[in-house]
Amino acid sequence: MSEVFVGRQPIYDRKLGVYAYELLFRSGEINNSAGAVSADGATSQTIVNTFIEIGLEKIVGSRYAAINLTESFLLEEDKLPINPKQVILEILEDIPVTEELIAAAKRLHDQGFIIALDDYIYNPSHKPLIEMCQLIKIDIMALSREDLIKHVKLLKPFKKKLLAEKIETLEEFDLCMDLGFDYFQGYFLSKPRIVKSATLPQNKLAIMNILALLQDIDSDIDDIDEAISSDVAMSYKILKLMNSAFFNFSNKIESIKQALLLLGRKKLNSWASMTAMSKLDEQPSEMIHIAMTRAKMCELLADTANLKPVENYFTTGLFSALDILMENSLEVLLKPLPISDDLRDAVINKNGVMGEALKCTLAYETSDWDNVKFQNLTENEIYIANVEAVSWANMVMEMM
Repeated sequence: MSEVFVGRQPIYDRKLGVYAYELLFRSGEINNSAGAVSADGATSQTIVNTFIEIGLEKIVGSRYAAINLTESFLLEEDKLPINPKQVILEILEDIPVTEELIAAAKRLHDQGFIIALDDYIYNPSHKPLIEMCQLIKIDIMALSREDLIKHVKLLKPFKKKLLAEKIETLEEFDLCMDLGFDYFQGYFLSKPRIVKSATLPQNKLAIMNILALLQDIDSDIDDIDEAISSDVAMSYKILKLMNSAFFNFSNKIESIKQALLLLGRKKLNSWASMTAMSKLDEQPSEMIHIAMTRAKMCELLADTANLKPVENYFTTGLFSALDILMENSLEVLLKPLPISDDLRDAVINKNGVMGEALKCTLAYETSDWDNVKFQNLTENEIYIANVEAVSWANMVMEMM
């Protein structure tokens, strides 16, 4: 069975919800990020893999897909046989700005595509092209702080959406927020951030779905386990409660299924309902999506490798995103949870077999193909685990 890959990097809005995913060419070899493929070939393969092999919905859900286009794809009228719905076309920075390019941008804009300028450096002579686009991406690593501020001032009068890319620190993110950027792209959201302690928020619709399920006499233990486990805030609070002195269980509770079996459905329903009702704030949806994808992929890797219990792998992936959600270190957040040393070490230090599953998942998340490996699983088995995890997370998010 042949393999196909598409890398994706999220683009966030000012509320840290995902606006789009930039889709990146990846070869069939996990240890090679691109391979010896021409620029046109990379664009062709990305389009084929996205729209034919895998499916746009499985990769981006209801969000936009941003695709880099080479000069030939832009200028040749019949070379882009895709529906403009949900698609952003990025004009690469090394393409000469000519009358032909401006005409092509207008044609694609009129067809319904969102046009973006990638890694853009301002030039007054580009005004006709700027007027054809809706989105301008600025590589903040390519500019000094002073030049970045200058670029924003020069581009603001055009009233185009501005995207700051290659943000790697919280300080850079705060600067771009202050400058008024509309969208943000970079690895900073998937890395630990220590800012200040905050209460983990919960999504109102997700809470109502869980409460309805808890009260449905026809739902079974697996339904309840899946519903609660898919909500990071709910899982964290219930496991913290279950391992508190109030219950004083002799064994550590490390999964919602364990809690269900020990407490029984009725008691857990009561505690889960009270936990859900204790706070009804909005969650940053993409952060929750990241957490759910990590959790499910860790679980699927364990299941494929015949490692038990898979619930602990799910918990490992789920809790790996707590630092993002609560803006505090994993060490601080996991301290009140008397989870096993192995699970704690897996989440914080990526050690042990559970830690290996998490490292593989995080490597896939950031397209670090050299480290996408787990046990004796094949590249295709890992690929399938990722696709299924993303699809599962998309499905859960759609239900919220």
